[in-house]
Amino acid sequence: MSRVGNSLVGVAIGLCILAVASGLCAQDLPVLKREYTRQITQEISGDAAYEHIRFQTQFHRPRGGSDGLWRVAEYMEQTARSIGLTDVQLIKQAYGTPPWNARFADLWITEPEPERIASTIQSVLHLADYSRPTDVTGELIDIGAGMPDDFEGLDVSGKVVMTYGALGTVMREAVGNRGALGVLWYPSPFSPMSGTSGAGLSRPDQLRWIRVLPSQGADGYEPTFAFGISARQGVRLSNMLANADEPVTVHAVVESSFESQQGTEPWQVMVEGYIRGTEPGLGQDIVLTSHLQEEAQSANDDASGAASMLEIGRALNRLIEEGRVPRPKRNIRFWWVTEISSQRQYFADNPEAHHQMWVNINQDMVGANQAQDVMRKQNITRVPAARFHFFNDVVESVIEYMVTVNKYELAQAQAGTPFYPEPHMAHLGSRHRYNAEVIFFHSNSDHMTFNEAPIGVPGSSFTNMPDRYIHSSDDDLWNVDRTQLGRNAAAVALMAYTMACADAATAPSLTAQTVGRGMERLGRNLRLAQTWIANAEDKETAYHHAADQVWYAAERERLAINSLAEIDASAALSIDDLLEELERRQEQGMRDVQLAYRQVAGQRRLPSRQESETESRLADLRPSVVANATEFLTGRSQISGVPGLHGLMAHEILNTIDGERSGFDIFRFVDAEAREAGAHYYGVVTAEAVLQYLENAAEVGLVALR
Repeated sequence: MSRVGNSLVGVAIGLCILAVASGLCAQDLPVLKREYTRQITQEISGDAAYEHIRFQTQFHRPRGGSDGLWRVAEYMEQTARSIGLTDVQLIKQAYGTPPWNARFADLWITEPEPERIASTIQSVLHLADYSRPTDVTGELIDIGAGMPDDFEGLDVSGKVVMTYGALGTVMREAVGNRGALGVLWYPSPFSPMSGTSGAGLSRPDQLRWIRVLPSQGADGYEPTFAFGISARQGVRLSNMLANADEPVTVHAVVESSFESQQGTEPWQVMVEGYIRGTEPGLGQDIVLTSHLQEEAQSANDDASGAASMLEIGRALNRLIEEGRVPRPKRNIRFWWVTEISSQRQYFADNPEAHHQMWVNINQDMVGANQAQDVMRKQNITRVPAARFHFFNDVVESVIEYMVTVNKYELAQAQAGTPFYPEPHMAHLGSRHRYNAEVIFFHSNSDHMTFNEAPIGVPGSSFTNMPDRYIHSSDDDLWNVDRTQLGRNAAAVALMAYTMACADAATAPSLTAQTVGRGMERLGRNLRLAQTWIANAEDKETAYHHAADQVWYAAERERLAINSLAEIDASAALSIDDLLEELERRQEQGMRDVQLAYRQVAGQRRLPSRQESETESRLADLRPSVVANATEFLTGRSQISGVPGLHGLMAHEILNTIDGERSGFDIFRFVDAEAREAGAHYYGVVTAEAVLQYLENAAEVGLVALR
């Protein structure tokens, strides 16, 4: 180890000895002063955040210009000002989906006996989004799954069809092709884990959030209307129809329009506010995100994230204004957005804006009551390997700290530690442990827009999954635990404040976390590499995979170490020594892999790598991203997918392009990233798939293959 490396380890050991002497080593957050950690965790209130959820759950707020979305955005703007955020603005953005609002909808059985089946009086989710206005009466007919065979012998013209099949397909086949009036949909009674929520028949009274096409279908048909009911209600009606002696007639009324209080033009919305740092021009803003649009209620997804951000803003601003914590060096920027599309539009409208942003922390479902479902767990994503940064080690440090001080083990009782070492619990919340875990990255939320090319801002997200309540009538206030809401808010506040305050004084502790956790990551990949060699039948292929794994792991750590230079000029001084030490560790890892191969193969000679034709073609390429955010706004969706290539790995292929790596190195990097997580997580990456995806991206002008 180099002199600098020895110094860092010595400092870390010394700090830990001092902490042990005071009984606090395992209970301190290593990247932030204890007094600041204490002030932040004590000021953050899950009870306070919960009150902001109450307001949001009153409104149905789908994207595309709904009045409910505007009301919630106005609330965020007004509340952000009231809690002391500065430069607050509500930004109305362009969007492609037309506005839609429904005032009333009702579906009744009129014959043989009157019965209300569904109504927006009961729940807005009884009506599919983008349902057209109607006032019709017709026979209700059951078409089951709505497959082509289910229509044989049936005349559905002028009738309302009832189905548990794919709503879009049934709408096209029944309404577009056969003249049906509309659709009554319910979740499949034959799939115990059906639907987006994965609830199936375990939630038989749940209403799902459904929609029809907002415009004409690709073949020119015009959707009409759809009502949604629960699985229990659907089965009952199906049985009623099967046993009816005479036709069952229904009357459907829908009062809706493709306009909003803002007019008929499509729009989306975001709200922005700041806690300004002492060096606001540094160009290293910490951006917090959550999204505003969702269905009625949607208390956890994502009213919880939006509410949490308000509470973080209130708490940090109060602590700063009262002098209980110093004003941070960097800006903390708050973005309440229309999920994913707001950021992409913002970056397209402001192509240089991302250069002012350092990291992103996203909150998407942060209030889940974990007692409601044993499947629930708070997941926090790692930064994707292609965007790796010391920020990832701040995230992991904070989560480890929050989990440690909010759980109880037998040894703690034997040590005389009180219940939960330093509990963070809401007054009106649960006393559950903090069940949280840092996981490999996923997308499908707002952090994706920061990580993806061409933006390249490292982002992490809080998301609980799986969840049987998402996008349904069950995602309501009872579904939220104020305690977990507060813990997640405290965790995000600690991460944001740590990053915003990073300077020469905190650089040693941040370096210690990055180097130390990097060693653990290197060790994990070495273990995987040696295991593959030991267990594989094809030892030569396993050896090459193992060698790539060691290389990939070191490449990722280089990104993390180099990012330390962004903290402060003084932090950059040790980078060369740290990289030199990493190089030695990589070389040692390769020697370990070679030894493992020689031991199991029983020979000294190491296998040489024979590149395939595709790998050779990749090796000749130096891909580069040639489009900006404005061009990616429309061009990204035009990249054809590659069968068998996981969407997240396609995401990483673009992220790994830096103009220096060869196509073959991009393949090796992404292939190893997928192997580290496992085929069950990211699938299997092939050279053929990588080449095809690069060519597809080049075909639409986003990437150049030189």
